[in-house]
Amino acid sequence: MTTARFMKIKGFRIAAAALMLLYMLPGCQQPAAKEVPVATYSAPADLPVNYRSTDFTVKAGDSGIDLYNGGNNSWNEPVSYGYFDLPGSSTIAVTPNFDYETFEIVPRSLGIKGERKGNAITFKLDRPANVSLVLDGNYHGKVLHLFAEEPEKDIPDPADPNVIYFGPGYHDHGDYGEPPTMIGSNQTLYISGGAVVRGRFRADHATGVTVRGRGILLNDYRSNDEYDDIALSLNGVTDSTVKDIIVNRDTNSWTSSMYGSSNVQVLNYKAVSPRYASSDGFNINSSHDIVFDGSFIHSADDAVAIKGLSQEEDPAKALPVYNITYKNAQLWSDANNGIGIGAETVAAYFKNITFSNIDILYNFDDRDHPDELPDRSAINIFALHGTEISGITFEDIRVEKAKRLINVQMDTSFYFGALQGNWAWPGSISGITYKNIVSYSDGTNEIKVQGWSKERQISDILFEHIRINGKKVKALNDPHFTINEYAHSLKVKP
Repeated sequence: MTTARFMKIKGFRIAAAALMLLYMLPGCQQPAAKEVPVATYSAPADLPVNYRSTDFTVKAGDSGIDLYNGGNNSWNEPVSYGYFDLPGSSTIAVTPNFDYETFEIVPRSLGIKGERKGNAITFKLDRPANVSLVLDGNYHGKVLHLFAEEPEKDIPDPADPNVIYFGPGYHDHGDYGEPPTMIGSNQTLYISGGAVVRGRFRADHATGVTVRGRGILLNDYRSNDEYDDIALSLNGVTDSTVKDIIVNRDTNSWTSSMYGSSNVQVLNYKAVSPRYASSDGFNINSSHDIVFDGSFIHSADDAVAIKGLSQEEDPAKALPVYNITYKNAQLWSDANNGIGIGAETVAAYFKNITFSNIDILYNFDDRDHPDELPDRSAINIFALHGTEISGITFEDIRVEKAKRLINVQMDTSFYFGALQGNWAWPGSISGITYKNIVSYSDGTNEIKVQGWSKERQISDILFEHIRINGKKVKALNDPHFTINEYAHSLKVKP
């Protein structure tokens, strides 16, 4: 290579590097990512009008996004949601069809500020994300949830005899008293984008079950049969996957659950279930080796609860609960807890449970009994029975708004005596870690640790890097702590 040519190439590289460095400096505008058309899914033409939302108008780039009415929340305000595939970058425009003054886009961890022009709010998405819009700081008011998804791959063949396939359209399987559609071993339930299936689905003692698709499983009725009253129910299921679907439960009963199951993955699951109350988002009951990754849940009870459910009186004879990972989630609970372990704790033990990288968007205690239930919090462990709870980690959790921050408690009853406990057997809570917990909340931010007796105590609790409204929690004498005499070996690391 000639010296002149070498110097020309070298000079070009230096100039390019300098230009890149310039873009990285504060205040310097970086080149905008190229807009890519989104993939949209039209709502079914024959979808009953009460399932549609007209409170907001949404466009992604040049494409309109159809919106759904998920039902009224605890304060009788409708919750809207919509979804689309985002293969690249897109400008999102949301126009509330009513007056408002201020807006916020949550979670703040996404770093989205948005701009307002007239009544329209615009912001840029350059990667798939779940985004919620709150107006006038009113988490009890009309809110919008948008799910920008990765493009779907490996769509099942509708002709496959092992696939229960629902294409675009409205499919009503929800007649009163109609039993759930059963999913057997090695079967796939697929609900395509643009499909709304009104009904219930259940898998019993099955393996290799897959539930997936871009569409919506809708359930707005109570059941009248021998089966549980849950929209999606997995019982004794192994080596199975739930992926991508939206479950909209507009009645006061659990949205989804698993019981006695193992080796189950729940990926990119969304629940919109704002009806008061008992509309838990997806409960993990008496199960082990479970992974949740990428959930979004708006419920009016526990967004997620890990429970020990058994007819056994002696917890030692009941199924254990262990090896559970719950990560990369957004949780919104209009009642009870954002994250809950308990209150039903009839299990041989609870061990090796991790919650990480979670945004708790909102947590309220109870519509009918505000501030009367101090055992409810954004992050909760509540034991009603003499069992061992240990090896629990809550890490990298951000709380936008909540009544209380952390509760670790043993007690004899829950919700005015509706659930009764039994401490006839030994029990303890130990080895609990809270690390990198950040609260922006204007609630009390209380951290309560309440053991039961000299024989049944809470111990070995680490609070590491807890920050409340910009201030570090540095010691146990911090005013946010409430600790009784049956808790010991608690440590704070600022």
